[in-house]
Amino acid sequence: MRHFIFSLFAFFIFGFKLPVNYQEQTFKIITWNVYEGMKLDTTQNKIAFTKWIKEKDPDVMAFQEMNGFTQTKLEAFARSYGHAYSVLLKETGFPVALTSKYPISNIEKVIENMHHGYVQATVRSITFFVVHLSPHKYQKRQEEINTVLTAAASAPDKGKTIILGDFNAQSPQDSIFYVDGKMVEVQKILKIKNPVYDNLRNGELDYNAVRTVLAKSYIDPVYNSKRLHISFSADIQGDPDLKYNKTRIDYIFLNSFFKRQIEKAFIIRDEFTDVVSDHYPVFVRLRY
Repeated sequence: MRHFIFSLFAFFIFGFKLPVNYQEQTFKIITWNVYEGMKLDTTQNKIAFTKWIKEKDPDVMAFQEMNGFTQTKLEAFARSYGHAYSVLLKETGFPVALTSKYPISNIEKVIENMHHGYVQATVRSITFFVVHLSPHKYQKRQEEINTVLTAAASAPDKGKTIILGDFNAQSPQDSIFYVDGKMVEVQKILKIKNPVYDNLRNGELDYNAVRTVLAKSYIDPVYNSKRLHISFSADIQGDPDLKYNKTRIDYIFLNSFFKRQIEKAFIIRDEFTDVVSDHYPVFVRLRY
């Protein structure tokens, strides 16, 4: 009896350690629009990007604007930072991509009726949707996100779903930070410079693409009611007319399964990310 009591005492004091296969692990995710195929990293093998990604050590990396990459080049690039698995949407235009430490399965590449397209794939029983929505038309963005959400609702692992990438759309949760009208003026300037841009609904920012995601009970872990976390800045494009084009349009949306799994979520701003893209990477760390 004394032995039993001691064992029970030891259990509560020292805890019960599950086998490694059953323990929750840290699972890190990054999404990044890398600016037209990482063109500001002029080294042939993208050495600066490789070094940065190695330091951050994500389990899954989602990319937008992987211009100039082929599947073979992506595989070599991914291996350089320790990812043995990768998938590229296409080899022309502005492709998205997904790389991972773990096997990637259930891959679907969707281009039809999409401005850039998206990749749907499963990693560790999580369904990922890597998206890059239309930068030009709010109506098209709405069509595209509806398509993605419909696919998510019928995905093989729909219970655990993450939608991430460049949405080219502001969040209604951030609307308080745009009351000064500067982003509306930016969109007006863009339309004057190039009439293909039509991002204002009745003269106002259109929040509906992101609102639709949130309405499906997806979580935006980066959102902060006290300040705007900027994920896009037009500064490196060098157009003084667009100096106020600083906004949050890049997201990692998690479905409700991950509500209690989130450890950290933020936009990575450092000396490297300040100068190599007009977008900043979004980071989420989960217990999974």
